[in-house]
Amino acid sequence: MVVKTGADVLVETLIRCGVRKVFGVPGGPLLALLDRLHHEPDLEFVLARHEEGAVFMAEGYAQTSGRLGVACVTSGPGAMHALTATASATSDGVPLLLLSGQPPVARFGQGALQDSSGGNWSADVVETLRSATKMSTLVTDVRQLAFMATRAIGAATAPVPGASHLSCATDVLTAPASAAPPRFVPVVSPMRVAADEVQTLAQALQRARHPVVLAGQGAKLARAHDPLLAVAERLSLPVATTLKGKSVFPERHALSLGVFGMYGASHTAHDSLLTDEVDLLLVLGSSLGEVATAGWDRRLIASRTIWQVDADVRQLGRGMPIDHALHCDVRALLEDLLACALPQIPARTAPPAPHTPVPLTPAEALKGSQVAAILDHRLPRDTLLFVDNGNALCWIGEHYRSGDGREMYCSLNVGCMGYALPAAIGARVARPDRPVLAVMGDAAFAMTCSEIHTAVQEGIPSAWLVFNNQGNAMVANLQELMYERVTGSMYSHPIDAAAVARGFGARAITVRDAPTLESALDEVFKATATGSVPYLLDVYVDPYEMGWSLRARAESLAGGS
Repeated sequence: MVVKTGADVLVETLIRCGVRKVFGVPGGPLLALLDRLHHEPDLEFVLARHEEGAVFMAEGYAQTSGRLGVACVTSGPGAMHALTATASATSDGVPLLLLSGQPPVARFGQGALQDSSGGNWSADVVETLRSATKMSTLVTDVRQLAFMATRAIGAATAPVPGASHLSCATDVLTAPASAAPPRFVPVVSPMRVAADEVQTLAQALQRARHPVVLAGQGAKLARAHDPLLAVAERLSLPVATTLKGKSVFPERHALSLGVFGMYGASHTAHDSLLTDEVDLLLVLGSSLGEVATAGWDRRLIASRTIWQVDADVRQLGRGMPIDHALHCDVRALLEDLLACALPQIPARTAPPAPHTPVPLTPAEALKGSQVAAILDHRLPRDTLLFVDNGNALCWIGEHYRSGDGREMYCSLNVGCMGYALPAAIGARVARPDRPVLAVMGDAAFAMTCSEIHTAVQEGIPSAWLVFNNQGNAMVANLQELMYERVTGSMYSHPIDAAAVARGFGARAITVRDAPTLESALDEVFKATATGSVPYLLDVYVDPYEMGWSLRARAESLAGGS
């Protein structure tokens, strides 16, 4: 007779909740779980090279699929390595479950290898991760396991999603488990506001002379693309997005203003939102933090009525003062607005200036802005694009137009470098039917490039593009603005990213001019659409080119505001 164990209970709970992939790095306390995964055809384990990379893979998987991402790591350093990426998932509202191991309960505090149970004798990973998650708990009794796993998944997938952490002692995973009735995670309906509040907003939008929308990450998480477009077209509302909200509104549309904020912003968005003519600003799913407001630029809220909509009550009025707060799901609110029988309002102002592309074939060395423009010109219309922190955000935000099928993802607030490369692997696992590309600087590439080997071994045809500008160029740009000199930021010996990728078993192309880049992109997307080998483009760009919106970051740092 086969005896059910805690590992069986955990795996069955994951499968019942729709989980089909687990990304992770093995370790002693997890062996019972890994062995159980080996015998489970409905749940695949993807072996990562570093715990941070495993969690970023799970994050990319969740961002593009809308399903729960799951990562598992061992105790002690495994869980601590996962901290930054887990905090990123919570900050960006991504549903994610982190599973970590622990030594047997009876050995807590007795010097067990990688003990991280706390008690002043070791690191306490449950407490450490509590500040980075919606829920972090330790399971010490197999009878708690199904209940606590269900609670953790429920917290991660709630209307305000984020990461949860469940730490399981080894003897919990190996202990006999009773055949208790299965527990299910309840599905919670999106939050809505009262009909009179919706009507009040509808009337305010109709009366306003020059209303503008600023859509953020919360709008994208709510999958508000279609109702946002419908409301904007009905009421002739110009729409800007934050960088995290990019792709929630089609940027080729006549009402699109592009990105507003500190990184990757367009002149059109800044000129349109900061003009004195604006009398109503509707903020959809943005906390109005530093990046989204170009360093808390007070002109964004001056002499106008501010409406802020967010499913997370903690974000309302958090970044800047507001006049009206609506605590609800962004998509639900927009659908309710459409149900108000809104009149068709003609254009209230002249349309924004048309997009002016940068030259695609420069005579001199490639610039990051030109690479982004080439990507805008050449990438398939259904591309899932992942962008790492650094100057890549500036170029993509301003010069790459998303929406209409193109989706763009980044990891801000926590602002961790090294996100895009592994996140794109997770996205490709989730959406093998879509072209996936990650773009990053060479400094971000250096932080998680070992995950290229994960894609090679697993046969995941990911594609990556490195803006190779020989160091931490965004930091160097800020130093130049603030101190008129650059120290400790740039590399004296550049990284040959193409050689590194080949060393891990991927294909790679070195690019130094526009024609080579265009032909290389065609080759990469053809190869990754039909094959199983990942591809990297190592694109050398001018390290001195500076995004104009980066100056707001320098002013914010210098002023300490």
